[in-house]
Amino acid sequence: MWIQVRTIDGSQTRTIEDDVSRKATIEELRERVWALFDVRPECQRLFYRGKQLENGYTLFDYDVGLNDIIQLLVRPDPDLPSTSKQTDIQAKPCSNSPPKVKKTPRVGPSSQPSTSTRDFLIDPGIGLYKVLLSPSLLK
Repeated sequence: MWIQVRTIDGSQTRTIEDDVSRKATIEELRERVWALFDVRPECQRLFYRGKQLENGYTLFDYDVGLNDIIQLLVRPDPDLPSTSKQTDIQAKPCSNSPPKVKKTPRVGPSSQPSTSTRDFLIDPGIGLYKVLLSPSLLK
């Protein structure tokens, strides 16, 4: 049997082909993922069909089959200091891959009108109603 492991963002997919048994434990799977993705087991969160795979269970317990995809979420390293003031400590990150940064456009306060000047639509479940607010009621 062989299974695929894909990062949660879909950027990397690797196949585990070497004698994967349905009786293999989740701990054994974490060791194989460590070898493939260079992510330590304590930094791995594995998901299959929306469920998080927990230690102490087997692939059979989660009904993982041939060519199924398990998703990998890399969580922050628990050994890293929680404050940024401790810069003297050298800690190994969970992954050697560079971090991905997504840039999102910022929306400033001037680009949207104030909420007090907008007309509101309210949906009580039986239709939409337009509510006009009087400036004298807002004071």
